[in-house]
Amino acid sequence: MLRIFGVGEGAKLEEVEKAFGSRLSPMFRPALLMLGGRMQRDEALKECDELSDTQPLVAMVCNIIVAATACDQTVAKLLRSFIEKIVPETRPLLDKADERTLAEVLASVYSPAQLAFMLLATVEGRVDAVRLHGLWGSMAYGEPLARRLFRAVYENCGDLNSEGCRLALLKLYYYHF
Repeated sequence: MLRIFGVGEGAKLEEVEKAFGSRLSPMFRPALLMLGGRMQRDEALKECDELSDTQPLVAMVCNIIVAATACDQTVAKLLRSFIEKIVPETRPLLDKADERTLAEVLASVYSPAQLAFMLLATVEGRVDAVRLHGLWGSMAYGEPLARRLFRAVYENCGDLNSEGCRLALLKLYYYHF
């Protein structure tokens, strides 16, 4: 959060994954480790396959996510379609979303982790990713205040340097921490 206001350095994907690893869906963890450079594609697929003994459906989805993050456009299109079915309003943002963003948006079932991925995208200047996180968060979490705060990020962060965007991110940060 401090990096957004010009103080210090921002976190990296592998640091966010490490901090929230236990709060991320196990089917997304191998893909995020791969994206963070801590695992190769073959290793990620092997970790997915290890899930098949106890959770065959999770293992199958895990393999799909790894394939999507490894630039398999057919699978990435499937993820975009899934997100759009849940939140139709995401369509314009999904057209611009890369595979990494898709994995980050879907990986978190814990709103502070969603916020961390959103802040990471902010520090990296990925406007559409920040807005997609905000829109997804406004639908994914049940508490009305959290939903409004995530929605405010979506609505105000077309320009990451604007006061409205920074204020929306700060409010969401204070809500969580």
